[in-house]
Amino acid sequence: MQWRWSGGCCSPGGITVEYKGSQIDIVQYNERYREQLEAFELEERQLIYSSLPKEVLDEGLMDPNRRPCIVLNKEGQVVGFFVLHQFYQHEGYDTPINAVYVRSLSINAKLQGSGYGTEIMMNIPSFVQTVFPDFEDLYLVVDAENQAAWNLYERAGFLHLATNPEGPLGKERLYYLDLEGKYVSKLRLVQQHGDIALEKDGTAVGRIKLDVQGDTAYIITFEADDAAVRESALRQLSTFVRKNEPDVLKLVVKTAEPDEYLNANFVHMDQQEPDVLTKLIQY
Repeated sequence: MQWRWSGGCCSPGGITVEYKGSQIDIVQYNERYREQLEAFELEERQLIYSSLPKEVLDEGLMDPNRRPCIVLNKEGQVVGFFVLHQFYQHEGYDTPINAVYVRSLSINAKLQGSGYGTEIMMNIPSFVQTVFPDFEDLYLVVDAENQAAWNLYERAGFLHLATNPEGPLGKERLYYLDLEGKYVSKLRLVQQHGDIALEKDGTAVGRIKLDVQGDTAYIITFEADDAAVRESALRQLSTFVRKNEPDVLKLVVKTAEPDEYLNANFVHMDQQEPDVLTKLIQY
């Protein structure tokens, strides 16, 4: 058995593992996985939103600014694929030139439903930092109708920056994450005795209490000492409420310290109440 070290974690067979998770390893492309990528499957509905790996792989390998990446489970099966594209500019958005985009992200249909998608998104930021350590801005674009995907991105701490009503396949959404460490991966929001517990690596790091009245959820209590935890929790809160309170259309908070909420897409809706901020959560 051969072991090789090249800046990431070592692994058998000469494959450099840049990131190890509890269920997955993320590696840059290696030819030994081409056969599995050729057999990679997506459901018909998913083909509307994403390309099969075999359709974008060779183009990515020929472009020095693109890094095709493979997600493996602990049995060595290819469960996911994506491309990191540095210096990319997506049509319709004005984003910094020194940025990285996640493109062509997909999960093998034969292996869906095991939580791989969630772990991939939670760990992509750390992986990107190993591949492109000099970049600070991470973006991705998703079709607006693909709510399952953008719910996942919000849970991973990505911020919805803009919506383009005239994307290639129709309405699409731009998401952003700051790679300078102003995010908290693996933060979970958990329903607990009527409150929302904030948990990171199994440890309680804060809580949120909501008062739901009709189509509005009022943030009554928001406790978290760490600023990064607060920001990540606010970004995930919309998805959590959509899942657990499907009739709620908006979040409302009254606060004398609006900055952290403004950073998570809360806005002033009524100039007569400058300390009241609102976030629409159904699109």
